[in-house]
Amino acid sequence: MCYRGSDFILIKKAKLDNDGFVRVLFTCIILSLFPIILKSRWVSSLTTGMGYQVLVGALFLIQSAYVVYFFLTSGKRKIDARTLLFAFIFIVPPMITVIIASLTGEINYLDVVYILARFISVITFLCIPSRLHITQEGFLKFMRFLAILGLVAGLYNLIVNYRGILNILNISNPYVANFTSFYLNRNSFAQLLLFSIIANSFLWMQKQTKFGFFCYSIYIINLFSTLSRTVLACLLIFTIVLFLTYFRKRAKSSIIIFITIIGLFLFLNFYPKLNDFITDMVIRSEYGTSGRTDLWTVAIDTLNKTNWLFGIGYISSIDIIRSIGYTLNEFHSFYIETLIGGGITDLMLHIIILTFALKRILIIFKHDKKTGAIYFSAFVAFMSYALVESVSFFSMGYVGTLFTIFIISLPYLYSNNFTLGTVQKNINEIDKDKEEL
Repeated sequence: MCYRGSDFILIKKAKLDNDGFVRVLFTCIILSLFPIILKSRWVSSLTTGMGYQVLVGALFLIQSAYVVYFFLTSGKRKIDARTLLFAFIFIVPPMITVIIASLTGEINYLDVVYILARFISVITFLCIPSRLHITQEGFLKFMRFLAILGLVAGLYNLIVNYRGILNILNISNPYVANFTSFYLNRNSFAQLLLFSIIANSFLWMQKQTKFGFFCYSIYIINLFSTLSRTVLACLLIFTIVLFLTYFRKRAKSSIIIFITIIGLFLFLNFYPKLNDFITDMVIRSEYGTSGRTDLWTVAIDTLNKTNWLFGIGYISSIDIIRSIGYTLNEFHSFYIETLIGGGITDLMLHIIILTFALKRILIIFKHDKKTGAIYFSAFVAFMSYALVESVSFFSMGYVGTLFTIFIISLPYLYSNNFTLGTVQKNINEIDKDKEEL
């Protein structure tokens, strides 16, 4: 199959139209990350009072305004009416929750702020991208930004914590190792590393480079130093699903993966100290769920006493945690947090939007199998991650911004490249033509 020069001119024109949006989205992630860096590295007193929340809120409004500005100046001031309808439907459950709470006299007024933030976030990261599209080049540009962010965080962590990391095999308590880079805790840092590994995988599948290999090395060393069982398990899930969806029928790749697994197995047998370290400090089965089941029990008991249909409010649920003596701000499960925050109704709405994101990923898979396979594997890994860790969508702050952009906005934008009629070329066919040439 051959394509005319005009086809590639059309692709180039489309790139100039919307690929700049990926820079806007990445800027939003950096803006949302700034309070965390400020709090962890320079102004630790920001943990007290309303200062941190005000800063997060202010930067959320700035990033939303930046996206709206791009939209208004992009020349494509159209949105899908269905996404706008969803924006209004999506705020109904928390509004009902607040109304019910106000009748019982147990309202936390920050839940009202949460409703407004949710509506703005849906407009920003779902409605506005609904009629925009990015090309493969624009998509990979975003992944390059994210990979570099992970590289910077990893190198910074190695520099400031190199002595502790070099001595990590000698520790006897896994919670002594607290290598966090410029994040507030090691789990958040490990979460970024997982995103970065996946981002680098998109780039690696297009072109294997020494820089890409160097990035993988930095990510893995840092991820190992965090001792984050959850992220390591999700990385394993990502790898397995990617193998099953893309590499399984490729003999050369299967052989390389098989040899690598055998090599790791033999290496661990020859170094029992490392084997013991992985068993005791990384897997650490004796620590169980690290108290997560206790938090989940509290959430279920609270719902039994209140309202399974609409929950008690996301901010009010944090008050419940603190009232029983915990210093945490989360239930360590996206599904549990959504249930107690907005009830079954809100959980169903989240499932709807995540199903929509999955359908968009499958559209990508149909037209660009390499990217689609990685994205599908990442989706499965992150939904598994959400079982035992706190993630959020369409909310203020770094986690909500990162997950919403990566899981929802980007698949929407890139799949639009194949569905809006502007660029209809099947990348799988183009790759096949290249191989034939």
